Parts: sequence; structure tokens; C-alpha cells
Amino acid sequence: MARQPRPSSFLHHRADQAGLLAAATSVPFSFQRTLMPRSTVDQALITGLSFAANHALVQLAQEIAQTAALVALRRVAPGRVSDSAWSRAALAADAAMFGAGIALQRRFRQTPREPLPRAGARTTGYWLSVAAGTGAMIGLVQEVRGIFRADPQRVPAIVLTAAALSLASEAARRYRERGEGHGDGSKIAPGKAIGIGIGIAGGLSLATAGERVLADLVARGAARVLPGGEAVWRPLGHAVALVALGRGTAWIADRSMRGIECKETSFEAAFDVPPPNPLVSGSLESRVPFATLSKQGRRYVWTVSTREQIAAVMEEPAVASPVRVYCGLESASSEEARVAAVLDELDRTGAWERAWLLLDSPTGTGYVNYAAVSTLELLTRGDCATVAMQYAARPSVLSLDRVSEGANQARLLFDALAARLAVLPADRRPKVVLFGESLGAWSSQDALVDRGTDGLAEAGIDFAIWIGTPYPSKWKEQVCFDDRADVDPACYGVFSGIDDWEALDAETRAKVRYVMITHHDDGVALFGPQLAIQAPEWLGPPDARPPEVPRGMAWSPVTTFFQVLVDMKNSATVIPGVLAAKGHDYRKDLLPFFHQVLGLDASEHQLTRIERHLAVIEVERTEWIARHGSIGKGLAATLVERWMRDQRDAGLDPNECLVALLREVATEEFHAAGGANHASEPGDHAAGA
Repeated sequence: MARQPRPSSFLHHRADQAGLLAAATSVPFSFQRTLMPRSTVDQALITGLSFAANHALVQLAQEIAQTAALVALRRVAPGRVSDSAWSRAALAADAAMFGAGIALQRRFRQTPREPLPRAGARTTGYWLSVAAGTGAMIGLVQEVRGIFRADPQRVPAIVLTAAALSLASEAARRYRERGEGHGDGSKIAPGKAIGIGIGIAGGLSLATAGERVLADLVARGAARVLPGGEAVWRPLGHAVALVALGRGTAWIADRSMRGIECKETSFEAAFDVPPPNPLVSGSLESRVPFATLSKQGRRYVWTVSTREQIAAVMEEPAVASPVRVYCGLESASSEEARVAAVLDELDRTGAWERAWLLLDSPTGTGYVNYAAVSTLELLTRGDCATVAMQYAARPSVLSLDRVSEGANQARLLFDALAARLAVLPADRRPKVVLFGESLGAWSSQDALVDRGTDGLAEAGIDFAIWIGTPYPSKWKEQVCFDDRADVDPACYGVFSGIDDWEALDAETRAKVRYVMITHHDDGVALFGPQLAIQAPEWLGPPDARPPEVPRGMAWSPVTTFFQVLVDMKNSATVIPGVLAAKGHDYRKDLLPFFHQVLGLDASEHQLTRIERHLAVIEVERTEWIARHGSIGKGLAATLVERWMRDQRDAGLDPNECLVALLREVATEEFHAAGGANHASEPGDHAAGA
């Protein structure tokens, strides 16, 4: 009597082998040159993730085809089904699935600005055809070799052949790129990358195996109470297992996020003393406590330009001392309260009396681009105020779930500022500049969704400069691609660099007030989940691509997603003191764009001095944090050490002065004056003396 097929039979291994075949042939593609140079470890990550994803998707599609074949057989001939009958029915199902996949791809050919469901249908057709093709190849080999009588777990030689062909294809690809002079600076050891990639894929395969075991248990349990058998209920098992794994992953991610947020809000020894400057938040005069500013906020208020620095760089007197206002997540309990705190700080510091007011929408960690703020302070000779509000406490790539909160907070700030500016006399109203970087650009733009460029004018924003806007910005999509009555095409522009701006005629430039700067090789601006199912427009005809996008770069489902994900990571790599305009580094773009878009006066000599100054202070700040970032070497410790040295030079006993101060503080604050007992009584001896 023919045995009842179980999920552990050879047909299950057919799906696994089909996945291996598809994954092995995808390996060479994972090595293609993309937007940014990458390391061997980066390459291994791409290869491993791509291999595992291709394997899992093809295996799942093939299992669905085999399950459908089994269900169809049982409807035709109820009872037990032989392995050979199931195998041939699966081949027929593969043929039907292959035809359906090709039909889907032809029916939903890619069109400009197409909706994602259309792309999803087309890519589903791609995976169906790949799974059907590889499954049929494995099935035919099994049929020819009579593998029903052999070890069902043996991998056919075709998989090993595919791996060998993959290596040969990769060698040919690298030789071709060298011949065309397409080196991008990547330092990849292919053998090592493949080895590490196999390890990554192996680890992911173990996770997949665990998922499969859980799916088998669920399917077995369902088969006990529902008709159809274990093989029929395997898709349900997969669904339950994936939900369970998703819940577990979400829990781990939540714990990790809390750790990152704690680190970003913790004190940094290099800036552990409130700044003695009443024109910045966190000072003794400020109502925003220094401890609540976050690490990035404390750096921001401490590094404000001084009159002396401005005069030295510009070689002319400063007009005023710059104002810097910052409100951290912990500075107030709600978005409304943070906006109120910002307005209070602007009033306290006299910011409304400055000629320029910069609204800075920070990145995910609360980081404010020092080059942008310092550039404005120098170009305006100090006659400016800058305000920033934190909305998240993680790196931008981990703060995507905070964009809506950042947008809502920005909207509240825009409305409050517009109301305040409206009551100021026109001749006393500061010019308002909106600046946003990365996630800050996205959140500040989406605060104006459905309001177009008119929304900027209504909010009293005279100029806007955004750098590295992430792909999902809804406002950018509406303004750049939708035909809207609230958008004035003449007042905004998208540029890859200052050369694009200077290529416009003077009359056109004079009308542009809102500027988006996006490099062609910025992975942050180009990455999005749609890359997994849709070829991006920036991978158009090779001859029409900008130089930063390799002509040989092609799109493939899933693999390109992982490649650009790594490009996104690498595009944010910067070298302190080396101002660049590449990837997600826009430091070199800021000075020329601020100078020309805002129309601020500066000679070429002064611009050169500003750029040099920005590089120098970046290096000095980086070195200071490295030297004084640990306990005992921080700013407070450095201040005490220098003060004691000055006391000694003045002929005083620094220990007595310090002890007197410490005893006073210890007594008043926590009743522990004994810890500052410098003068011992006669006969007192230290332990061990």
C-alpha cells in the first residue's frame, strides 16, 4: 500500500533544493558595484542575506505549489497518494505556476510612477516563475535519476554545478569591471566574503530550520482536528511560526531601542557642565535644564560661535552674539510643552531681535548639523538665532517610527512661530530659514503635507534648505510629482550640488527660495522598502545616469534592497575635518548654498576662511570628545584641575580652597562633609600607614 506523504518526504527536500539552486545563482549578482564602496564584511552581509532571502522565497513558493498538487490529487482520487504521483502532479503545478508568473510580469509591466501594488504583482510573478523553473529542474532530475529509491535528502549535483557557475560568473564580472576602469574603492576579498556570507546564510538557515520545526508542529496539531493532513496545513504552520518569530524580534528590538535611547540621553563627560552663556539653552539663566538637553543638545549649546571667533574668521567685527535654543525630549512632558519652552527661550534670549532665525529640524538622535549652524553664524556676523527641538533619541535609521511625531511637533512649532511673527512689525521681523537633514528633512517636510509650497509661505518661512531627504517624504513626492494648485514650481528646486544651482540663470535663481539637496549616490535618499519589489527610476538607461550611479548596476528583487541598505550605511561615513559632498555627507555643500540661496554677503577670501574654520573646529571638537569623554577626564574635571593650578600660581593652597568649597556643597546638598575632611586631627592615621 502506498504510504501517506509527510512533510519530511523527498518533495519537501525538492522545495529546499529549488531554493538552494535559485540562491546559488544569485551570488554573483550580489557582488555588483553599487553606489558606495564596501568592505569584505559588508559584501558578506549582502551575499548572506541575499542568499537566505532567495532561498526562503523560492522554497516557500515551491512548497505552496506542491501542497496545491497534493490537494488536487486527493480531490481526484481520495485516499493515499504515492510519492511518484505527487511528484508528477507537482511538476504539472510548476508548469502552471511558471505560466502564471510570466503572465503576471507581462500584464503588469513597469510604468512611470506606478503604484506599489502593481509592482508587487509583477514581482510576485517573478518569484513564481523562478520557483517554478527551479522546482521543475530539480523534479526532472529526480525523475530521471529515479531518486524515489535513493536517499531523499541528497542534494542533486545541479546545485553544486550552480555554485561553480556562480563563482565563474563572479570572476568574469570582476575582470570585466577592471577592464572598464570601474573600480570604486571597495576592498573586497571575494573568497573571504563568500565564506563569511555562507556563515551568515547558515545562521539564517538555522533560524529558518527552527521556523520549519515550529511550522511542522502547528501543521501536525491542525491535522489532528482538521481534515487534509499535515502537508495541507503547512502554510498555516508557516504563518503562525512567522507571527511568533515576528513578536520575538519586536520584543528584542524594543529592548535594544531602549538601550540606545538611554545612551543618547546620558551625560557625556566632555560636556558635563552648563555653559556660562545666557544666550544658549541649558545655561544657569535658562529655564530649560542642562541635564534634559540630551547628549547632542549639550554639544550644540556648548559649541556656539563667539564674537571673537566670528571677528577672527571674517576679519571684521561681529554684529551680535549668536543665540542657540534647544529643547530635549526630557525638557518637557509633551510636544505642546516643548514648543512653549522654545518660545519662552526665544523671548528670554532676545532672539526676535536678530536678523535671521534658523529652525533646525535635527536628525534622529537630536543631532544639529554644526556646519550649517556655524556657517549661518559666520555669514551673518552673529546676527542670528537657531532653534532645535528633539523628537527622537536614536540614529535616524532606527527612528523611522518617530517621523510622525517629529512632523507633528514641527507643525506645532511652525504654527506658533507664524503667530508670533505675525504681530511683529515688518521691519523688525527676522528672516526665517528652515533647515533639515536626513530624518529631520523628512519630518519637517511632512509637517507641511497637503499644503505644498504655499504652506511654507503661510508659516512665515522665507527660505528652506534640506539635505539628504529620505525617499519616503510624502511632501517631497507631492511637490515634485503631483500637479497641485498650492505648489509654485518656480520657488523650489532639487539639486545634486552647487554646480546644478549655478547652472541656472540669475533670474531663475532669484525665484528659488526652497532648496532640496540630494546627492545621486546618497543611499539614505534612495533607499526604501520598495526596492525589494520595484526597480527604481534612478536605475534607468545606463547612458542617462549621472556619473555617481554605476552604468553596470542592475536591479534584482531583494538583492538590490540589501545592496542599497549597505550603501545607506556607508554613505553616512564621514572623516572629521575633511568636508565632502558625497553620499550622505553634505558638509561641503552647506557653505555655498547658504551663501547663495540666502544672499548673504561674503568675499571669496572670507568663504575660504569659513571653510577652513569649519574643518578645524570639527577636528578640535572630535579630539576633545575623544580625550575628555570618560569619567575623570571630562569638562568638569578639566576645569577643576586648571582652577587649582591657577590657585597655586597665585600663591594660594588649592587644596584648602577646594576643600572649603567641597565641604560647603557636601554639607548643604547631601550632609557628607566628612568626605571633604582635608585637615586631619593630630593622631589620626590612614589605614595601613
